[in-house]
Amino acid sequence: MKLWGGLASCGSIAGLILLVVGCSVFTRTPPTVIPQRIPLTPAVWFSPSVTAAELSYDTPCGEKKTMALADLLVTSIPKQLNNAFNQVTTPNHTEEPLASDGAIEVGVGVRRINLAIPSQGHGTYPATATVGMEMVFLARNGTVLFSKKLDGVGRGTVAVAEQSCVLSGLEAILQEAIDSAADGLAKQMALSSQIQDYAAMKDTWKPIAGQFRSEPVPPIVGTTAVPPPAAPELTQPVQTVPSELVQPAHVNFRAIIRDENRDQFLDPDESLTIEVEVKNEGTVEAKDVAVVVEGKDELAGVFPGEVVVGTLQPGEVRRTTLTNHVTAIESTGHGELSLSLKSGSPLGLVPPPKIFAFGAKPKQPDSMTIQDVDQLPNTLTAFKEPKAVIVTIGVGRFRDEQVPVVSHASHDAAVMAEYVHAIGNVPRERMRVLLDRQAQLGDLEETFERWLRKKADAATDLYVFFSGRALVDGVSGAVSLMAYDGVPAGPTGVYPIRQLQEAIQRLPIRRAVLFFDVSLDPAPGADLAVIPKPDWESGFSEARKDIEMWMVGNRKLQEAQAHDHSKHGLFTYYLLRGLQGVADLNRDSIVTAGELCTYAKSQVIQVTRDQVRSKQEPLCLPQVGRGGMARVYPIARGNNPKPAPIPNAPESSAGVSTPPPAFMQVGP
Repeated sequence: MKLWGGLASCGSIAGLILLVVGCSVFTRTPPTVIPQRIPLTPAVWFSPSVTAAELSYDTPCGEKKTMALADLLVTSIPKQLNNAFNQVTTPNHTEEPLASDGAIEVGVGVRRINLAIPSQGHGTYPATATVGMEMVFLARNGTVLFSKKLDGVGRGTVAVAEQSCVLSGLEAILQEAIDSAADGLAKQMALSSQIQDYAAMKDTWKPIAGQFRSEPVPPIVGTTAVPPPAAPELTQPVQTVPSELVQPAHVNFRAIIRDENRDQFLDPDESLTIEVEVKNEGTVEAKDVAVVVEGKDELAGVFPGEVVVGTLQPGEVRRTTLTNHVTAIESTGHGELSLSLKSGSPLGLVPPPKIFAFGAKPKQPDSMTIQDVDQLPNTLTAFKEPKAVIVTIGVGRFRDEQVPVVSHASHDAAVMAEYVHAIGNVPRERMRVLLDRQAQLGDLEETFERWLRKKADAATDLYVFFSGRALVDGVSGAVSLMAYDGVPAGPTGVYPIRQLQEAIQRLPIRRAVLFFDVSLDPAPGADLAVIPKPDWESGFSEARKDIEMWMVGNRKLQEAQAHDHSKHGLFTYYLLRGLQGVADLNRDSIVTAGELCTYAKSQVIQVTRDQVRSKQEPLCLPQVGRGGMARVYPIARGNNPKPAPIPNAPESSAGVSTPPPAFMQVGP
């Protein structure tokens, strides 16, 4: 079980050590080799809120314990920074580093602790701690020359004493995590060209204590000094400062471009959104700032030539969003958007343009008809499942608007519920459909861990369908479903697949079929360079292959494709088509679980390979050839449209034998 760690005190739940935190997301940077030390003597400053913070937790015996983090920081950070600088000092908060060449401010927070200890559980247990750290280097006049965030990870074991129930070993794991983050940031700081340039001319800078005095402050490398104007005499007109002496502005920007269904392909009439964040990082005003948008190929003329940002004061950040529709195109091609920055004020360092490339798909010809899967199959009186239970969940929109929308998720869940109800004559009181706001984390927990227990017995066939978004753990690859109240910057509002599996395994059911049509995102803080593949197969128990059938629409870390013409997810669309009877591969008027998944999988792979150019691969568990009675479990019988009959082979010449047609093998 994953337990989230942090800086706030908390309680114990079900006898487990529980550590809680709320921190921002940090991105890991690969370690680099430290060059020769920078000839600077900076002082390290810690935020008072950090040095005073304590990590609070309950032991398995219910005892309250605290751990101060200040000593861990003071021990680790100067040691790591001494590898990058000549000397690093740690003054008290009341002191001012007059003799130092600069100051380094450090912020830190415990992001997560993975640790599970049963109540009264004496012994040793593995633990992992993730710490997020931010370092800022300030020159003598207060100019920010470096600002980065990084994650550090510590691993080890903790021990619980038998008599006193004391938890030991956690401090060393936290120390390792802090050391790791501090070491990575020190290496990046040592490679900073701005700090190196500052070190080469440090003697021309004024100390921090003098930055508010009236003396002129020498500029940063690459800027032009502005001498303080002398008081003009009354008999002389005020002289205008020549333009070549004006200190340039330093403006930077970030941009994100998203197509509506997040597949990096421009569909006909799909919307395209530009999100821009512009910051004035200098000490002078930046006038008439604008982002120039240039479109090429299929994106030419989609957006106006420039997006006006306006005048930015020093340190000011301004954000703007622009959405336009892409018109239909005639053939498959590509488009490109280039974003660059301009200003009415002179710019010191002009940030390079940001270029975004998209594929473009033509509008589907009218000759390619789309089957209406929202038309329900016929109900057969001969096929009744009065003991079946249906749970369908669709979360396409989230309470936190920063979470990307999943197109058609709630529609998927609503239609799938009606399909299973119609096919099996399932009573309404044995159905639960949770859409968007109805699918908060508490609703999922109540449904799977309490409501199902009241409905299930030895004759129950359980159908579980989920369409939406899921997170992949950066260490284990474990998958967690995101509820309506899930947030992108923290591990809250998620329901682990393993927890769902355990809830189902506790039920006295006959059989369970689970469908997952999900877009997969990395969990907050995950390192994309080393994150493992989504771990679906360990969640499926080989021992239960006669009882459970899992149909996973997307086995990789990517957005699940949508079938926009039918207003469904692509995988869900082919599940519904299969339930209409098309998945009856052996023509016996029965659609089994194995046939349905095999049909949907093959269709999704083919469509995304041939039309979308972004392959999506579903997963069927148990797989073909792995046995398992769940694969031959009948899901639909005698439903409507059947595949076109296989034409008879032409008559052969006398004496020439014609082999019978080969059918696809789908059984266990």
